[in-house]
Amino acid sequence: ITVCEGETVTYSDGSTEIIIGNTSQTSALTSVTGCDSIIVTNVTMNPEPVAAFAYTPQITAFAYTEVEFTNNSIDADYYEWSFGDASIWSNQENPIHNYPDVAGQYQITLLATNNNGLCTDTAEAYITVNDLLLYYIPNAFTPDGDAFNQTFTPVFTSGFDPYDYHLTVFNRWGEIVFESYNAAIGWDGTYPSGGELCQDGVYVWRIEFGETKSDKRIVEQGHVTLLK
Repeated sequence: ITVCEGETVTYSDGSTEIIIGNTSQTSALTSVTGCDSIIVTNVTMNPEPVAAFAYTPQITAFAYTEVEFTNNSIDADYYEWSFGDASIWSNQENPIHNYPDVAGQYQITLLATNNNGLCTDTAEAYITVNDLLLYYIPNAFTPDGDAFNQTFTPVFTSGFDPYDYHLTVFNRWGEIVFESYNAAIGWDGTYPSGGELCQDGVYVWRIEFGETKSDKRIVEQGHVTLLK
């Protein structure tokens, strides 16, 4: 019989043995008539594979989602990889995988099997894909009643927490002329909001927001020009 190292073999006489090395087991049986017989069982031991791997980078972000895997398994000949992102399993020994631009933590599973298919081992790890912080803050706007560039609105593509956002706009005397906690609502150039259009000129803005990939809070300050 063929077993994996460390497995327990039960013989016909009821005896058991944990296989540690190549073993030839001899069992002595006594019949009801008092006669003895010998049963010889040859046991072939296959080494138990050890699944192990490394990967780089261990934390990545959008647009940089290619991950290289290094297979460090021992006593294995066949490999199955699950990357935790609903992609098909890979049978490559050292695969390279591109994760989707979806922030989250993905479970990596490596199943290592020896060549007879009887002995297997599994290794698991996790990789984190973060949002890439991308945003743009315009330096001018023209609230002149046409269909273009009517409001001063910071534009976020990814990586910011919409529930942790604060925009403040000041005039040259430090007076607040606009304030918003909603990134979708920008300044239309009026003060008070919906009132008279402010004068042409340069205004100071201050924006505070949180990142999605960490607890870090970003504070930015700059100038925007209102042109009617």
